[in-house]
Amino acid sequence: LYDKHIYCGECGSLCRKKITGGKTYWVCRRHDGDRANCPIPQIPEPEITAAVLRLYHKLKFGQETVLRPALSQLQELRERELRSNRKISDIDNEIARISEQNLVLVRLKSKGYVDSALYLSQMDEIDHKLRELRKLRRRLLEAAGEDRQIHDTERMMEYLEDGPEWLDEVPSDLFGELLDRIIIISPERLKFRLLNGMELSENIERMVR
Repeated sequence: LYDKHIYCGECGSLCRKKITGGKTYWVCRRHDGDRANCPIPQIPEPEITAAVLRLYHKLKFGQETVLRPALSQLQELRERELRSNRKISDIDNEIARISEQNLVLVRLKSKGYVDSALYLSQMDEIDHKLRELRKLRRRLLEAAGEDRQIHDTERMMEYLEDGPEWLDEVPSDLFGELLDRIIIISPERLKFRLLNGMELSENIERMVR
């Protein structure tokens, strides 16, 4: 279940499962190879599971204070972006038109029809327009990333609404529907990266080790 989903917050390594004395732990690969390489120690799997279940219940019963405000903010940003910008296809057409102007100007200059001062002035203007259009295009593409976040947040909310009120074990579809990865920050703290990119922290409640 946790395979390829738990990472070390200190060195970024993927953690691996380790069974010692009949107990299951998750440990940073670098730490396991040599403790001098990374200070993050192994964490018992039941403690990770308990933290994951606490996170699920907090999100299940706290959607109005966590996920819904995030969704509203993303939607507001997206709408603002759409109101202020043209479509990417319009920008691409404008870039192509100005690039063609650029080529015509270069041909005229090569044939001696345009003097150097006018040529440089026109080229500067064309370069400025192209830079502005490409910047606008990047902003629109970033807004498409917001679309993805909106979709993922809505998907998470649907998953929580359809899910049981209380979980005793971590369901197999939790990764991919709600959680992206678990990051071990310290022996006392985990960070959860949710499907939509949000990050939430949870204390590790120590069990007998």
